[in-house]
Amino acid sequence: MSNNRSIQKLGQRERGAVMTSQGPAVIQVIDIPGAGAMGGYAGGGMGGSMPVRKVGGINIVGAILRRWWLVVLVTAVIGGAGVFTANNFLKPTYVVKSIVRWTDKTPDGLMTRLAGQSGEVLTSQRIPVLAAQDPDLQAAMPNLVRGRDMTDPAVQVDVVKQLKEIAVADVDKKLGVIYIQCSRANGAEAAAIANAFARAVVKFCKDELHGEITSLKTQLEELVKEKRTVKAALLGSKTELAIQHGIDRIDPSTANALSMVQKMTDEQLAARVQFAAADAKLQQIQNGGQLRADQKLAAIKMFEEEKAKDNVLLTYNQQYVAAMADLEQKRATMKEEHPEVRRQLEQVNRLKQMTLKREAEISSIINNRIEAQFKLMDAKTVAEAQEKVDNAKKMLEFYTTELAKLDEKSKKLIYVKGQIQALDDQIALVGRDYDVSYAGLQDMINQERQFRLNSGIDVAELAQTPDAPNDDKRVKVQAAGMVGGLFLGMLLALLVDKFDRRLRDPRDVEPLLGAPLLGTIPKINELKRVKGEHARNLIAEEFRVIRTQLLFGNPELQYKSIAITSPQPGDGKTSLAVNLAISIAKAGRRVLLIDGDLRKPDIHRIFNISDSPGFAEVIAGSHEPGTVIKKSDIDGLEVLPAGTPIIRPSELLSRPEVARVLAALGEVYDHIILDTAPLLPVSDTHVLVGLVDGVMCSFSAEVERDTVTLIQDILRRGHANVIGTVLNRVKYKQSGSYQRGKNAYSAYYSTTRVPPTDGSKTQLPPASKIDPSVATLSKH
Repeated sequence: MSNNRSIQKLGQRERGAVMTSQGPAVIQVIDIPGAGAMGGYAGGGMGGSMPVRKVGGINIVGAILRRWWLVVLVTAVIGGAGVFTANNFLKPTYVVKSIVRWTDKTPDGLMTRLAGQSGEVLTSQRIPVLAAQDPDLQAAMPNLVRGRDMTDPAVQVDVVKQLKEIAVADVDKKLGVIYIQCSRANGAEAAAIANAFARAVVKFCKDELHGEITSLKTQLEELVKEKRTVKAALLGSKTELAIQHGIDRIDPSTANALSMVQKMTDEQLAARVQFAAADAKLQQIQNGGQLRADQKLAAIKMFEEEKAKDNVLLTYNQQYVAAMADLEQKRATMKEEHPEVRRQLEQVNRLKQMTLKREAEISSIINNRIEAQFKLMDAKTVAEAQEKVDNAKKMLEFYTTELAKLDEKSKKLIYVKGQIQALDDQIALVGRDYDVSYAGLQDMINQERQFRLNSGIDVAELAQTPDAPNDDKRVKVQAAGMVGGLFLGMLLALLVDKFDRRLRDPRDVEPLLGAPLLGTIPKINELKRVKGEHARNLIAEEFRVIRTQLLFGNPELQYKSIAITSPQPGDGKTSLAVNLAISIAKAGRRVLLIDGDLRKPDIHRIFNISDSPGFAEVIAGSHEPGTVIKKSDIDGLEVLPAGTPIIRPSELLSRPEVARVLAALGEVYDHIILDTAPLLPVSDTHVLVGLVDGVMCSFSAEVERDTVTLIQDILRRGHANVIGTVLNRVKYKQSGSYQRGKNAYSAYYSTTRVPPTDGSKTQLPPASKIDPSVATLSKH
């Protein structure tokens, strides 16, 4: 037959091209004798016996490895930006520290106070100006002074502005230490600044301490001079007063008179005091209109005794207590507005008023009795007080009379003697102040002498130029850029992977469709990764694996009629149908390949036969199957083309005759393979999937999850028995052929025995032996 001859021609060529409705097709026909029993997954199965892999969440490692280029690109960009920024805009930081130590030997903690102030004035004008005059600082910062006059206020202001907050100080008063720290991008400059400020602090404290000591010394000198002057003036006044009144040459009679006058004066003063005390006592007794404290205590005591003995008051108290008890009892059982409660409350208030009235009467009686009693007692006291007043008055009059008898000279001498005594007291007081001030002055002079020898403050430790920076932010920024870029790259890879609806792994199609993955067909253009001439054998082996799982995976399941479909055109369904039919036929089964894609058939082009009459005419009843079925060059494989094109293929395929035709053909053939139309563009296949024993779906490796889910929904609504899936154009490393493409596989096939064709002995095939047992179709 002509079609048999075309298949033979294709088998003689390594690669041929034919024209299809979708473009040129490439056919590969390869064969290894006896391969029908080879291949298959170890422990594989079909239908419910084959485990379906469960889809997990995002495979982080897989997502990153799949998009490693994105991770590398982002890491390079971000890390490069970090390196560029660090090298051009950041500088290392050198932190140095100098130490100033002091010992306080000054009065009132003067040195400690000055050292504490140095930390506060470190950024003011005094210390920065002193530091700017340091030669080391001028060498480290040559542009700071530039030969200008540091006595100029404008220059000082500019220098202070440049040195503002360039160094910080930490004062520890307990240890007597000042830590001066400086952070700069240059280590030598930082050390010079810290040391200059340390020496400036020492000079500041010394100058301030010397000024304070000098000021105190000057004040003490002025005070000593003032006390000396006052004392000399008082002594002069005393001497002048004594000479003026002749007190320095008093005779015995004058001395006796002065002694008598002094004695009389003292006794007169004592008599005057006694008279004043007696008269005050008398006035208190006579004018005491209210009860005194002793009277009040006696009245309280007598009042309590009378209350305890008064029967009337006791009766009122008992009645009041009983009335209160009745009132509480009635309140417990009655409301406050109840008449009984109100009457009882009135009774209680009445008894309380009577009790208070009786107590007032007793108190009045007691107060009258106490007043009468104390009046009798006060009469005697008044008489005694009056007598004392009279006696004191007589004594005062006596001494006054006696003093009046003395002459005027004695009185004048007494007055002068009093003035001299007052001057003596002032001289003694000023003398004591003078001694204290003089001692303080001598102590201050000694302290000034000691300060000149040892001020008690000095630089304990100078800052040294560090060998390495304390804080190199460049490394941190560079590391942060690289780590951040890596993290951002991985995050972007995860985000892209999360929103990428394509399958991440070929076996991810299993849980989405609810059927096992039977095989993965690698891309034709990736077969060059396999060395030698075994690339086509790998594809042949993939179809043998599919065939083996269908026929021998589960002996209990017999799939007589199998529909091959796909979501879109170009997903490899026709190639799968043709190769699967050839592979099953090579296994010794009688197979019928039907082109069920009535819109864009391709099988007649592959086998180089006429497309009509065919399947459409058989369904319509215009032709019998036996008259339109063509044989192929493959033993056991026959082909039923699509037939004459029609306008509405879906309506034709929806006829009941389709089921009867398939059933009738099933009685003749072991297996029927239907190449059907894609599921998404048209509805032709929707009615066929429920009429066959099993449905196989061919997907492109770039298919999205949503597409697989949509196909699963279509097949479910069509009551299809999905027996498996095949992925086409899979990357070589993701396909099953990758494991079989290793050197071990190549070596195995290169040493497999083949039967002789010329009657000679069995020989090993050459390494380039082409396997024509399976035909593969790829679209250009």
